[in-house]
Order: sequence, then structure tokens, then C-alpha cells
Amino acid sequence: MFKTILVCLGSKDRTEALLDVAVPLAERHDAHLVGLHVIPSFSNYAGGMTPAEVPVEFFEENRRSMQAEAEAIERVFAERTRAAGVRNEWRRDEATSPNQQRVFNRHAMCADLVIAGQARDTEWGGGSILVDLIMGSGRPVLLIPYAGRFSRIGERVMLTWNATREAARAAFDALPILKDASHVRVLAVDPSGDRSHSGLAPADDLAVALARHGIKAQAATSFSDTISVADDILSRLADDGSDLLVMGCFGHSRVRETLFGGVTRHVLRHMTVPVLMSH
Repeated sequence: MFKTILVCLGSKDRTEALLDVAVPLAERHDAHLVGLHVIPSFSNYAGGMTPAEVPVEFFEENRRSMQAEAEAIERVFAERTRAAGVRNEWRRDEATSPNQQRVFNRHAMCADLVIAGQARDTEWGGGSILVDLIMGSGRPVLLIPYAGRFSRIGERVMLTWNATREAARAAFDALPILKDASHVRVLAVDPSGDRSHSGLAPADDLAVALARHGIKAQAATSFSDTISVADDILSRLADDGSDLLVMGCFGHSRVRETLFGGVTRHVLRHMTVPVLMSH
């Protein structure tokens, strides 16, 4: 069960859509729902100028605007949680340096699940803060696409499997959701046929392990052929009518900007359903 759920509410126009997911999940798991809004540091909205170079009027206007948005988001959060009868907590924090990811990670590290919105070019520091949240918090992060509303997720779940540490972590981090699902498919894309060489656990092994948790999972194999692995996953999601994708978050180094592998990066940019990621 998820007992502490953190939802990162960055802008008023996406607050309702994120709460469409967060509030029912909190209800289902009898969880404590924490709403977090982080006001960016001065350097993030001053365009590289120093405080001395910024007119006082500009600074004060931006502060008023950001405070007003934070208050509007808080009102929506309070209304939605009160109507649902969900135990809740509101947190408004402020970054004191360009390193906003440290603020998000500090709050995320003590949550069972983190919910955040898919990054657009102008949000999450162009995506770098979201990258750091997934890679640096040590917690599963449920990403909600910026297009569409998702009032119920986890009925039909697709879990991608390539027998890596990240994929295993994601699979077992998702157990509280998988236990409520009516349909779970474990999908291996382009699996190696040489198991003696790879020593990797096949999708069938994971399906059996999930069955011991009372989860009826079906193992499936897909071959991407002429399209990319990421596009094959997205296509299978549509074919299967899945409302949630569970996958490991793959990276090559601790350099955040170049961290994600091609499949992870493509799915994050083109997701059509919520994606639960773990690293």
C-alpha cells in the first residue's frame, strides 16, 4: 500500500488533471496526500540577470504573480481533498538557488509514491528537474501526460521487462497498483534468445513472481522489427488498451542532462498514458 503520496503541483492549469490521479489513489490506499508547490529561485525567472540589474517593479510583479498562482493551486488542492475526505497536507517551498531539484528531492525521498506532470519545454527547467527527481530521489515517480485527463489508472497495466535492475525495481515498486489491476501484461521487447549467455530472468519468471502476490500477469514478447523499441512499446499500449505503463528508468551516467537512454527519453516525450518509472 502507498501510505504517503506526494503530488508536485507546478502550474494552476495542470493542477486539476494531476489531482484527478492523486486523489483517487490516495482514497484507494487510505494514504496521506501531500501537495507540493515550489516557487523558483530569483535566478530562474530573471533571465540570468543579477538582483542589482533587475528593476524593483519587475521583481515585485513576478513575486506577486508567483504568490498568486501558489495560492490558487493551494485552494484547488484544499477543495479537492476536502470533498474526497482525504487526509492531506499542503507544502509551499521556495528554491533559494538554481538547484531546484534539491528541493523536490528533499520532499520526495520520504514518500511512497511521487506524482508529477510530464515536462514541457518551459516546465521543470526544460525537463532537467524532472530527470533529477526520477534519478535522484530513489522513489517511484508516476508521470502524467500534459495532454488529457486520467481519472482512473491501473485497470489495465503494461509492464516492460528487459531483466535489468531498473526494470525489476519498477515492477516491485508498482505492486500496490498491480494488485488492484484487472489486467497486467509483462512485455519483453526484442528479448535475447541466448539466456545461458545473458543470465537474465525471462518475462515468464516475473509473471510467476507476481502471481505469488495475487497478481494475474501474462507474459508477452514483441519484436520491434522496423520501428524503434520505444515506438513498439507505445504501439502495444494502444493495442492492449493499457491505461498505465510501468518501466525502469535507464541512464548511462550521473550527468543529468545526458542521463536517459533512448527508449526512456522517447517514452517521456511521447507518452500517451501515465508512466510509472523507477531507477
